[in-house]
Amino acid sequence: MKIDFINSLIEKYKNRTATKEERDTLLDWYRKTAEQDAEFPEEEEIVQTAIWERLKKDIGVQEKKRVVLWPRLAAAAAIVVALTAGLLFKQGLFGGKDKAANTAVLQEIGPGGNKAVLILADGSRISLNDVKNGEIADQGSIKIRKTADGQLIYIVEDQKQGSSAQLAYNTIETPRGGQYQLQLPDGSKVWLNAASSLRFPVNFSSSNERRVALNGEAYFEVAKDKLHPFKVNTDQQEVEVLGTHFNINSFRDEGGIKTTLLEGSVKVLSGSKSATLVPGQQAEVAGNITVKNVNTEDAMAWRNGYFRFDDESLENIMKKISRWYDVDVVYIDEGVKDEQFAAVAKRTSNASALLKMMEQTGNVRFEIKGSQILVRKR
Repeated sequence: MKIDFINSLIEKYKNRTATKEERDTLLDWYRKTAEQDAEFPEEEEIVQTAIWERLKKDIGVQEKKRVVLWPRLAAAAAIVVALTAGLLFKQGLFGGKDKAANTAVLQEIGPGGNKAVLILADGSRISLNDVKNGEIADQGSIKIRKTADGQLIYIVEDQKQGSSAQLAYNTIETPRGGQYQLQLPDGSKVWLNAASSLRFPVNFSSSNERRVALNGEAYFEVAKDKLHPFKVNTDQQEVEVLGTHFNINSFRDEGGIKTTLLEGSVKVLSGSKSATLVPGQQAEVAGNITVKNVNTEDAMAWRNGYFRFDDESLENIMKKISRWYDVDVVYIDEGVKDEQFAAVAKRTSNASALLKMMEQTGNVRFEIKGSQILVRKR
C-alpha cells in the first residue's frame, strides 16, 4: 500500500472526514504493521480497541480535540515512530527509494549485551562475559553462580553461618555497551543498565536492613521482608521499601534522579525532604523532590529491551545511545541538541536503524566515524 495513500487516509481521519471504508482500510494497514511488535492480546475485541487507541495517540488525535503529540508530525512518521526501527526499514515504510536516497549510508554499530565485572570483597575481579557458566565464587556460606541466560545468582547455603559472618560487600559494574541481571542473597532481583554499578552485602542476614548503593540505572524487584527494610542509596537520595517493583535512573549527566514505581510503595528521601509514591508515579530529585504521574513504559523500556522516547531532547537521547552502543557523540551543530523526538526501537538493533529513523523524522543528520557519532543539522 503506497505511503501517499496512507498519508491521505490519516489526514482524513484526523479531520474527521474519513468514510467507514477509509477508516477500515487505515485500521487494517496499521494493524498489520503494529501487531508485529507483539504488544496486543489475542482477544479480537480487545485488539480492535487497543489498536484504535494506539493509532489515535500516534497521529495526535484525542476524542474532544485535535492534539499534535509529537513534533514534525508528518503523517507517515507519526505512525512509524511508534514501532520498531528494524521492522520499519525492512518494510520501507518511510517512503521508498526516493526518501532513502536522501539519507547517508551509516556504518553498522552493534548493540550492547550481557557484560559486567564482579568485584569480590577481597578486591578480586571476575569478568562475567569471560567466565564459564556455573559456580564462579565461594564466599563462606554464599555460592555465586552464573547462569546460561546471563544472570548472576547468590545462593545462601547456611543461613546461621551467614548471620554470624562479618558484613562484606560485592560490587557489580557494567561498562558502556553492557547490562546484567542479578539475584541478590535475599532473593531480590536487579537489572543493571549500561555504565552502572551496584554495591551490595554478600549476606543480608548479618544486618537489620538490606542496603545497597547504586550508580547509574537499575530496575528492582524486591523480595518482601518486613523485618529488614530494603534501601537503595544514590548520590542524592535514599529509597526505602519493603517489597515492590521500581526503577531508579541516577545517571549524573541526565540531571535529576528519577525513581519510578510500578508496584507496591516506596519512600524517597533527599536531605530533609521526602515523598511516598504510589504505582504510576515518578519522583525526581533535583534540589527539591517533584512527584508526577507518568507512563511507566518509558522508564521500563530499557529493561524490556527497547528504547522509548516521548518528546525527549536529542541531547538526552544521544546520551542513552552513547551508553548502550559504547560510542562517543560529537555535535557539529550544537543547536540540534534541543530537537525533540518520539520513537520506539529495539535495543537489539544496530545503531544505524535508530539513527535513520531520527533522520527521517527530525531536522538532523548523523555520520558514524569509528567509535564516534557526528551530529549535525540537516
